[in-house]
Amino acid sequence: MKRFFLLLLLGAFPLFSQGSKFYLSQTRADLGDAVFIILETEGGAQVRLIEKEFNGQGIKAVYWGTEENTTIVNFKVYRKKLIKYRLTVSAPGRFSVPEIEIEVDGQKVESGMMALEISPRSSTANKSSGFFSNRYFFSEETEGPEDGDLKVLFRTNKDQVWVGEPILGFFTLYYRNAIRPYIDRDFSSSIEFPYFRSEALSGINLLIPEQVIYEGLEFETAVYNKETFILTPLRKGEYSLGSTVFHLEGRQQSFFHMRSIKTVPSKIFVKDLPSPSPSEFKGAIGNFKIGLEEYPKAAFLGEPFQFKLTISGNGNLSSIKDPLLSVCDPSCYPEITYLQTKQQRDFRELGPGEFGFYLNHSYHYSVLPKKEGVWKPEDLKFTFFNPGSGRYESVSLRFPGLEIGPPRPKQEITAEDTGNKGGSFLLISILLSFVFVGTGAFTVLTLRKKYQAEAILKRLDLWIGSKRGFVLKHSMMTKGLPEEEASLLAGWKSDTAPLTETYKSLGPSSKATLIRISNWLSDKLKEEGSE
Repeated sequence: MKRFFLLLLLGAFPLFSQGSKFYLSQTRADLGDAVFIILETEGGAQVRLIEKEFNGQGIKAVYWGTEENTTIVNFKVYRKKLIKYRLTVSAPGRFSVPEIEIEVDGQKVESGMMALEISPRSSTANKSSGFFSNRYFFSEETEGPEDGDLKVLFRTNKDQVWVGEPILGFFTLYYRNAIRPYIDRDFSSSIEFPYFRSEALSGINLLIPEQVIYEGLEFETAVYNKETFILTPLRKGEYSLGSTVFHLEGRQQSFFHMRSIKTVPSKIFVKDLPSPSPSEFKGAIGNFKIGLEEYPKAAFLGEPFQFKLTISGNGNLSSIKDPLLSVCDPSCYPEITYLQTKQQRDFRELGPGEFGFYLNHSYHYSVLPKKEGVWKPEDLKFTFFNPGSGRYESVSLRFPGLEIGPPRPKQEITAEDTGNKGGSFLLISILLSFVFVGTGAFTVLTLRKKYQAEAILKRLDLWIGSKRGFVLKHSMMTKGLPEEEASLLAGWKSDTAPLTETYKSLGPSSKATLIRISNWLSDKLKEEGSE
């Protein structure tokens, strides 16, 4: 009995440690049961397999797949990546598990010494022994789930909104009686967003409860984080959003062939804005505040100065082009000229369960004083519709008085300009020399990098051949490529264009990822060819 508890602690202790760690799904099992040695690491870690198979004395470890796991404990979210090797033996006994080596973020991680005890199979054996039940580690005999056990729902963070109020939309997989399957959208099937303006976002990870009750049954959930949408309703009415088609395929532990299923759309009711609206209302929807920045303390007649207005908050400011001059006749401030608008936005959690963009728009203006004295525009009133309160609200900005002095003597202005020009002429000459030299070097390096990228992408295309979708993804994973990158490559490879053309349309980070995958596969094939 003492030996049993010692083995148990050896297998369980890594569960509570930090960083990358190995552990066994079971330390005791019956002959023929599915037993795994698992590397658990952070969800964002870059993982590379060193070998797909490790051998020991009478026992073998074979790479079985990679999974992602999200856990919420005490309202804290932990994202983990699980790399699993299945352990196989041919006879009962006590075995030393082969030491596994995996590269995590460029560093080798070793499993160390672990022990596994295999007993002869009995009809009363408990297949759920150990820390993890077979609910998560299926054997090959497990049948695939029924069609009703797999659903993809389109969800929004609100089911009632106002015209012009942005909402968040995303797809969620509901599954039961299976390990989470592979999922991807059929990009040949469009997504239906009737009377909504949509903007697709990437790189956003949403978290929802891991288990839900749907139609009286318990399902596990997984957000399809590859696509998230900001949706803005354009007219009142009741609509169904998110109708499209998804492909699902079972993982190796609970395999089933690819299925195509239609999504369950989300019903949403759009309300019209209250009528009549205030005359100052120009279409801003949300909750905002207004500010004044870079306002000078002094100015001179005939010399222009600049300032900017800022409007910040969550909502929709797409209709606001000029908050100052648009609220009055153009002749009310003939000395003011609108220059430009700079828009910043940050996707964040705005409140409990509410996600969206926090906006910070700055509107730049130039003023050419026409006369001496105190210059002071009238107070600015900015009106918006607040969906939270369901009514129109206003915020005001008071301009401080600015004393406009007499024109400065031209000698002062000329002296300042001459000093600046004389001091900067030498600096400009030096900078121009560096620019010319740098431009030439940059051109040479760019052309060389472009040629190398085209060559490596052509080799990757040649290796891919006719493989597409899940077939390509699985082929890359069997080579040792992480599941996330294998999914990206499968999405980038189309039937109509080579990777060299796809590469040109990608963003900087995606280009770097594609080149890294190509170089990795090239090195992998060279290693296999030399063996």
